[in-house]
Amino acid sequence: MRAIEPAQLGLIGASQVARLDRHRTVHGQTKHTELWLVTSRPTAALPPPDLLKARRQEWGIENGLHYVLDVSGDEDRRLHVRTLNNLCGLTLLSRISVALWRHSQRGKKWPRSYYRWREEHKARPGHLLRLMRTPVAQLQQ
Repeated sequence: MRAIEPAQLGLIGASQVARLDRHRTVHGQTKHTELWLVTSRPTAALPPPDLLKARRQEWGIENGLHYVLDVSGDEDRRLHVRTLNNLCGLTLLSRISVALWRHSQRGKKWPRSYYRWREEHKARPGHLLRLMRTPVAQLQQ
């Protein structure tokens, strides 16, 4: 790792730049990719091992929420709106829906898929609205 000035990259406020080399082998074919990471946090606050850890944790978010929305929820195909406000509202409701699904599946031996749960509940918006208005303390009972 070497020091770099933000002006060299055209990134105002950049404190660190790191290159992550990835090697992935599928069916005997190895693919090499370079991923560049940029952060405004100085090395003292975010040393290289912690920067790598933060990058790995980002995949937990991708796999935990975005995969559910994109694949099970079919979000990319379903969300066609005309205004930014509509998109923001529907996106928020999709994320609330995933949170409600996860809560409903806690502790179940055979949890339902998000797709199936969503299909069962989309005809019952009143039920979901009641859940959204219920205080968290009551949901945990």
